[in-house]
Order: sequence, then structure tokens, then C-alpha cells
Amino acid sequence: MAKNSQGTLNKHLVCFSFAAYAKILINHLKSSDIPIEKGLTDAEVASIEATFNFTFPPDLRPILQQGLPVGQGFPNWRSSSAQQLNILLNLPSLGLLKQVSKGCLWCRSWGSRPDRGGVNAELEKVKILLKKAPVLVPVFRNCYIPCAPNLAGNPVFYIDAESVRVLSFDLTGFFREFGMAHVPAWAPNAARTVEFWSDVAASGETRGWWSGKLSGGCLEEGYRRLREGGWKEEEVREMMMMDVCDGEMESGTQLIGRSREDDVRWRVELLSLVLLRGGWTREDVVYSLGLPDQNGVVDEKVKPYLEGQLCN
Repeated sequence: MAKNSQGTLNKHLVCFSFAAYAKILINHLKSSDIPIEKGLTDAEVASIEATFNFTFPPDLRPILQQGLPVGQGFPNWRSSSAQQLNILLNLPSLGLLKQVSKGCLWCRSWGSRPDRGGVNAELEKVKILLKKAPVLVPVFRNCYIPCAPNLAGNPVFYIDAESVRVLSFDLTGFFREFGMAHVPAWAPNAARTVEFWSDVAASGETRGWWSGKLSGGCLEEGYRRLREGGWKEEEVREMMMMDVCDGEMESGTQLIGRSREDDVRWRVELLSLVLLRGGWTREDVVYSLGLPDQNGVVDEKVKPYLEGQLCN
């Protein structure tokens, strides 16, 4: 490590080259018997970006220009028709709208649901938001990387008609799934926040704990408010005691004699009890779990527990 004119040590600056990583990656994919064609030229890249109105992220572009993966699951940016590529580019939006249409997804950042028009009105609202959202560029099958912000290190999302989730912090993490052991020094250790899509993925992570629409979103709202209040995810998970029933929820079974409604009630009761015994007031619990209905009346199913009957 060199010294400066004052005799103190200079810190090393991290030097990196996307082109160098791209070369290592493409050679690895070739050795893994994935078909690789000649990389895209500058003119081809410009044509694709102009045709489909997006810009390749600066860490994906050098990979595609070093060599173009054309194995099964990879988008063929050179030989596929415009119609085929448009289908790939539109799949994330179609998958998201499918979730909204089934009533499985509504992000707080989207604002309140439309008062009138039902599902059709909800879909129209989300379509407007999608037009402003960053384009997701296909990388492999259902794996996409946002084109904005136009920076290296955007997360890779997995999206289909059932879920949206962050698959890896960036492309280097994604390609480790292909056995790529080389991890550059500039690889991020956390996922960057991406407009619109990060909110959707976060919503999907919370729904995964309790399979969607339980208690009209009460548990999801409780999760969100606890996280916003500074609780760590593992702390919230422990308080919500989701591990107890994860196995039976995944297998489709329930405890003997317990209906799905009873299961929801049981979970809310337990969480309310934990919070009350932890020193929370009744008002705090009501607010954090989002329990009041539109008229401000507490759900009768959980009211006895909020009144302290289990705390005697």
C-alpha cells in the first residue's frame, strides 16, 4: 500500500471492469455447454433499445456483447422476432395483473383501492402505475432485471402469475446459480430499492408467510406496521408465531377441528396476546394490526383478547 506526501497510508481503491467479469462469465457458460453466439454489436444493442424503449443495465450489456447466451430459457436478442421479445417483456406485467385480478395482491404504495368498479377498476389503476415503472429486462426464463436506475447492481427479480420476489442482489449473484464461483469485489451485499418492483416484491414476501388473503389482509398490515416501527423481520416472525403452522399451511392440512377462519383467529389472538404481555396498550395493538374496520369498530373475533381476558 502506497504512502501519500504526508507519509500516511492510502486506502486501496476498488478497481473493476464489467468487461473482465463478462469474459469470465461467458467462458464459464461455454464450459457448462450453454450455447453462446457472437456478442451483440453496438449497432444491435442500439437497435434493440430503440425498438423496445429501454436501456440495457450497464452490467448486463457487456455480458451480452461478450457473448450471447442462446440456450433454452435465455432470450435470443438477435434471432427472436419482435413479437417473441415483446411477449417476454410483457410477461412481468401480465403476471402481476393476474395476481391483482385474483385479489392476491395490493401494495400500500399504490394507494387505496378504487371505491367503485371492483377488480376492473383495480386493474386499470395498476396498469397506469406499470406504465411508469421501470421495464424489466429478461435475463433467463422468469428472471428479470430492471433497466432503471441505469446503474450496475440492480437486483434480479423472479416474477410469474403467483409471486414476485427478489432472486438475487445483482447479476453476479444470479449467475452463481449457474455455478459461477467468481464473485467480483464490487458485488453488492444488499438489494437496491427499485421503484415500484421492490414494493411488490416486499408485499409478496409477507404474503408468503400466511398464503395471501387471511383475515382480509389484517396479518399483512400488522407485519408491515411492525417492520415500519423498527422491528427486525426475524423478530416480527417470532412474534407472529408463523413457524408453528407453516408446515400444515404448506401441506394444506390444519389442526383437528380447525377451519381456515379459526386458524386466522388463532394467529391474531396469539399475536395480540404476545404484544399485550410485552407492554403494548390495547390502542397500540389495534393500530399495529390494522384491526378496526372502516367504522372504527374492533373485529368481535379478537375484541375479548384486546380487552385483556387472556392476560389475567
